[in-house]
Amino acid sequence: MHLFGIDKRSYSRVPVYFQGLYRKLSLPDEPQICPRQFSAEDSSLAAQLSSNSKLPPALVRFMVTLDAKMDSILALLQKDRFDEFFPNKLMVTEVSASGVLVQCGDLRIDDYIELVMFLGEYPPRIASGIGRVLRPGGVAGGSRVFAVQFTGIRDSDREEIVRFVFKEEREKIRSQKMK
Repeated sequence: MHLFGIDKRSYSRVPVYFQGLYRKLSLPDEPQICPRQFSAEDSSLAAQLSSNSKLPPALVRFMVTLDAKMDSILALLQKDRFDEFFPNKLMVTEVSASGVLVQCGDLRIDDYIELVMFLGEYPPRIASGIGRVLRPGGVAGGSRVFAVQFTGIRDSDREEIVRFVFKEEREKIRSQKMK
Protein backbone atom coordinates (compact mmCIF):
# COMPACT_ATOMS: atom_id res chain seq x y z
CA MET A 1 0.00 0.00 0.00
CA HIS A 2 1.14 3.51 -0.65
CA LEU A 3 0.93 6.09 2.08
CA PHE A 4 1.85 9.60 1.00
CA GLY A 5 3.69 8.16 -1.98
CA ILE A 6 5.91 5.88 0.15
CA ASP A 7 5.66 2.12 -0.27
CA LYS A 8 5.13 0.72 3.24
CA ARG A 9 5.23 -2.93 2.16
CA SER A 10 7.63 -4.96 4.28
CA TYR A 11 7.14 -8.42 2.75
CA SER A 12 7.40 -9.74 -0.79
CA ARG A 13 4.22 -10.92 -2.46
CA VAL A 14 3.50 -13.34 -5.27
CA PRO A 15 0.52 -13.94 -7.51
CA VAL A 16 -1.11 -17.32 -6.87
CA TYR A 17 -4.42 -19.02 -7.51
CA PHE A 18 -5.53 -21.53 -4.93
CA GLN A 19 -8.51 -22.16 -2.71
CA GLY A 20 -8.55 -21.10 0.92
CA LEU A 21 -11.03 -21.56 3.73
CA TYR A 22 -12.28 -18.97 6.16
CA ARG A 23 -14.70 -18.27 8.94
CA LYS A 24 -16.15 -14.88 9.79
CA LEU A 25 -15.36 -13.58 13.26
CA SER A 26 -17.77 -11.81 15.57
CA LEU A 27 -14.97 -9.88 17.28
CA PRO A 28 -11.60 -8.79 15.85
CA ASP A 29 -9.69 -10.24 18.83
CA GLU A 30 -11.07 -13.78 18.66
CA PRO A 31 -8.31 -16.37 18.95
CA GLN A 32 -7.19 -18.49 16.01
CA ILE A 33 -8.74 -21.95 16.06
CA CYS A 34 -6.67 -23.41 13.24
CA PRO A 35 -4.22 -25.83 14.85
CA ARG A 36 -0.61 -24.77 14.79
CA GLN A 37 1.57 -26.72 12.37
CA PHE A 38 4.77 -28.04 13.86
CA SER A 39 8.08 -28.43 12.09
CA ALA A 40 11.30 -30.19 13.00
CA GLU A 41 12.68 -26.91 14.38
CA ASP A 42 9.71 -26.60 16.76
CA SER A 43 9.88 -30.10 18.12
CA SER A 44 10.36 -30.40 21.86
CA LEU A 45 11.47 -33.93 21.05
CA ALA A 46 14.73 -32.44 19.70
CA ALA A 47 15.52 -30.84 23.06
CA GLN A 48 14.61 -34.00 24.94
CA LEU A 49 16.68 -36.26 22.72
CA SER A 50 19.70 -34.00 22.41
CA SER A 51 19.92 -33.69 26.19
CA ASN A 52 20.35 -37.47 26.28
CA SER A 53 24.04 -37.74 25.39
CA LYS A 54 23.84 -41.52 24.90
CA LEU A 55 22.14 -41.20 21.50
CA PRO A 56 24.20 -40.52 18.38
CA PRO A 57 23.42 -37.13 16.75
CA ALA A 58 22.40 -38.86 13.49
CA LEU A 59 19.77 -40.90 15.35
CA VAL A 60 18.47 -37.77 17.09
CA ARG A 61 18.10 -35.99 13.71
CA PHE A 62 16.34 -39.04 12.25
CA MET A 63 13.87 -39.26 15.16
CA VAL A 64 13.14 -35.51 15.06
CA THR A 65 12.55 -35.68 11.29
CA LEU A 66 10.29 -38.71 11.74
CA ASP A 67 8.35 -36.88 14.46
CA ALA A 68 7.86 -33.86 12.16
CA LYS A 69 6.69 -36.14 9.33
CA MET A 70 4.16 -37.78 11.63
CA ASP A 71 2.87 -34.34 12.59
CA SER A 72 2.56 -33.49 8.89
CA ILE A 73 0.66 -36.71 8.19
CA LEU A 74 -1.72 -35.98 11.05
CA ALA A 75 -2.25 -32.45 9.71
CA LEU A 76 -3.01 -33.86 6.27
CA LEU A 77 -5.52 -36.30 7.73
CA GLN A 78 -7.18 -33.45 9.60
CA LYS A 79 -7.40 -31.34 6.43
CA ASP A 80 -10.77 -32.90 5.62
CA ARG A 81 -12.09 -31.77 9.01
CA PHE A 82 -11.31 -28.10 8.30
CA ASP A 83 -14.63 -27.73 6.46
CA GLU A 84 -16.38 -28.22 9.79
CA PHE A 85 -14.72 -25.18 11.38
CA PHE A 86 -14.07 -23.12 8.24
CA PRO A 87 -17.27 -23.46 6.19
CA ASN A 88 -16.57 -20.69 3.66
CA LYS A 89 -14.36 -20.90 0.58
CA LEU A 90 -12.49 -18.23 -1.33
CA MET A 91 -9.74 -17.99 -3.93
CA VAL A 92 -6.39 -16.54 -2.90
CA THR A 93 -4.92 -14.58 -5.82
CA GLU A 94 -1.92 -12.97 -4.15
CA VAL A 95 -0.11 -13.85 -0.96
CA SER A 96 2.36 -12.09 1.31
CA ALA A 97 3.26 -12.45 4.98
CA SER A 98 1.34 -9.23 5.70
CA GLY A 99 -1.88 -10.14 3.88
CA VAL A 100 -3.59 -11.56 0.83
CA LEU A 101 -5.80 -10.67 -2.09
CA VAL A 102 -8.86 -12.91 -2.31
CA GLN A 103 -11.80 -13.45 -4.61
CA CYS A 104 -15.01 -13.84 -2.66
CA GLY A 105 -18.57 -12.65 -3.01
CA ASP A 106 -19.48 -12.89 0.68
CA LEU A 107 -16.99 -10.50 2.27
CA ARG A 108 -17.56 -6.89 3.26
CA ILE A 109 -15.13 -4.11 4.15
CA ASP A 110 -14.15 -4.26 7.86
CA ASP A 111 -15.12 -7.94 8.20
CA TYR A 112 -12.68 -9.93 10.31
CA ILE A 113 -11.94 -13.46 9.20
CA GLU A 114 -9.70 -16.36 10.09
CA LEU A 115 -8.16 -17.56 6.85
CA VAL A 116 -6.61 -20.99 6.30
CA MET A 117 -4.32 -21.59 3.32
CA PHE A 118 -2.88 -24.90 2.17
CA LEU A 119 0.50 -23.86 0.80
CA GLY A 120 1.75 -27.29 -0.15
CA GLU A 121 0.63 -30.88 -0.33
CA TYR A 122 3.94 -32.62 0.32
CA PRO A 123 5.00 -31.93 2.84
CA PRO A 124 1.63 -30.53 3.89
CA ARG A 125 2.02 -26.84 4.69
CA ILE A 126 -0.80 -24.94 6.34
CA ALA A 127 -0.80 -21.28 7.33
CA SER A 128 -3.58 -19.34 8.97
CA GLY A 129 -4.15 -15.90 10.34
CA ILE A 130 -6.76 -13.43 11.48
CA GLY A 131 -7.31 -10.69 8.93
CA ARG A 132 -9.33 -7.56 8.31
CA VAL A 133 -10.96 -6.95 4.96
CA LEU A 134 -9.55 -3.56 3.94
CA ARG A 135 -10.80 -2.65 0.51
CA PRO A 136 -12.30 -4.03 -2.63
CA GLY A 137 -9.92 -4.54 -5.52
CA GLY A 138 -12.31 -4.89 -8.42
CA VAL A 139 -13.90 -7.97 -9.95
CA ALA A 140 -12.17 -11.06 -11.33
CA GLY A 141 -13.76 -14.27 -12.54
CA GLY A 142 -17.21 -13.02 -11.56
CA SER A 143 -16.22 -12.52 -7.91
CA ARG A 144 -15.19 -9.41 -6.03
CA VAL A 145 -11.52 -9.11 -5.08
CA PHE A 146 -10.61 -7.93 -1.59
CA ALA A 147 -7.38 -7.04 0.18
CA VAL A 148 -7.13 -8.74 3.56
CA GLN A 149 -4.46 -7.53 6.01
CA PHE A 150 -3.32 -9.91 8.73
CA THR A 151 -4.02 -8.42 12.14
CA GLY A 152 -3.17 -11.55 14.11
CA ILE A 153 -0.85 -14.27 12.87
CA ARG A 154 1.46 -16.67 14.65
CA ASP A 155 5.16 -16.25 13.94
CA SER A 156 5.32 -19.83 12.66
CA ASP A 157 2.48 -19.16 10.18
CA ARG A 158 4.12 -15.94 8.98
CA GLU A 159 7.42 -17.79 8.51
CA GLU A 160 5.62 -20.52 6.54
CA ILE A 161 4.18 -17.86 4.22
CA VAL A 162 7.60 -16.21 3.82
CA ARG A 163 9.10 -19.60 2.87
CA PHE A 164 6.27 -20.17 0.38
CA VAL A 165 6.71 -16.73 -1.23
CA PHE A 166 10.47 -17.20 -1.44
CA LYS A 167 10.00 -20.61 -3.10
CA GLU A 168 7.53 -19.16 -5.62
CA GLU A 169 9.86 -16.25 -6.43
CA ARG A 170 12.76 -18.64 -6.90
CA GLU A 171 10.70 -20.81 -9.27
CA LYS A 172 9.71 -17.74 -11.27
CA ILE A 173 13.36 -16.69 -11.64
CA ARG A 174 14.34 -20.21 -12.70
CA SER A 175 11.63 -20.40 -15.33
CA GLN A 176 12.65 -16.99 -16.72
CA LYS A 177 16.27 -18.11 -16.99
CA MET A 178 15.22 -21.24 -18.88
CA LYS A 179 13.58 -19.16 -21.64
